[in-house]
Amino acid sequence: MSTADIIARCEALYEDLDFTAARKWKEADPSRKVIAYMPVYVPREIIHAAGMLPLGIMGGGDGLEVIHGDAYYQSYICRIPRSTIELGLSKRMDFVDGMLFPSICDVIRNLSGMWKLLFPGKYVRYFDVPQNYKDDVGGSYYTNELNELREGLEHLSGRKITDDALRASIEVYNENRKLVQAVYGMRSREPWKVPSSEVYLLMRAGLVVPVEEHNQILRDYLAAAEKVQASKRDNCRVVINGSFCEQPPLNLIKSIELAGCYIVDDDYIIVHRWLRNPVSTSGDPMQNLSLAFLHESIATAAKYDDKEEDKGKYLLEQVRSNAAEGVIFAAPSFCDPALLERPMLADRCSEHNVPYISFKYAENSGQMQPIREQAGTFADSIKLWS
Repeated sequence: MSTADIIARCEALYEDLDFTAARKWKEADPSRKVIAYMPVYVPREIIHAAGMLPLGIMGGGDGLEVIHGDAYYQSYICRIPRSTIELGLSKRMDFVDGMLFPSICDVIRNLSGMWKLLFPGKYVRYFDVPQNYKDDVGGSYYTNELNELREGLEHLSGRKITDDALRASIEVYNENRKLVQAVYGMRSREPWKVPSSEVYLLMRAGLVVPVEEHNQILRDYLAAAEKVQASKRDNCRVVINGSFCEQPPLNLIKSIELAGCYIVDDDYIIVHRWLRNPVSTSGDPMQNLSLAFLHESIATAAKYDDKEEDKGKYLLEQVRSNAAEGVIFAAPSFCDPALLERPMLADRCSEHNVPYISFKYAENSGQMQPIREQAGTFADSIKLWS
């Protein structure tokens, strides 16, 4: 199987706003249930251990016309809550049994309440996270949050989620994280063979199919990418920051690449890479998931940072470890977490002589020429004067 074949399938999954693959999975067994979740991070291992399908919802993208959703939210907030409401009201998510809203921002917190009002028969939970990273404080709090989610899913499914089932699910997701990192590592080493537009579609596919199937897709892609013959170009190596929640249109990623940039790291779809190391499969699985969040999770604007001196440290690590030559701050319009953090990250880049530019987008952005020109000028300036 070629990379083109694999990516064609992933793109079909990406464009399918009716979530046909998830519907078919559920229809194959009447006892199956689907739990959807918003971007950034939720412990999918618990959903998987319950025998349910975690379904990542990243808004409607540029393929969805928002009609009803605009009636529920102001024009001066990001688009993702409006398009998510549109997905629900247009019956595209009528097969979903529950919805999780992780702690991202006030808008998503409000969306969880809106979802409860609009879909009263569904399981809905706002999934909060700790802001204290001591094991006996934030760790205990988060373990309790995980156990409440576990109990809620048990009630929904009518069956217990055993520790052994949780350990087995953790192992499957550890394998997924390992394969995802392998894809990202290959792109960093040879971005001319592994375009970022393809990596993005691979990761989007993982939101809508069972994790076991996604693991096989990643294995197949890694094997096929090794055989790709492509010429290396004198492109600028960049890191993308600020796109952790509302996702960019696929054409935006392609435009950055066409402008002469190799994207060697990013924060797209960070649920797949939220935990940097494997979660332990020995001992208490809930405590292991809790401690992994405290000590192994990446830094992002949507996560509380208890050490101000560490602000920007993770971004600089991304730059150094991937031999990046610059940073592109790309955030959705009205994204408070990303836009409030950007000046602080930009200051850290300046302190360490890392060139950067910034722009904003919406998930339905249509005109890419200005972004392509800005990225192209940035790449040229780095090659000419850095």
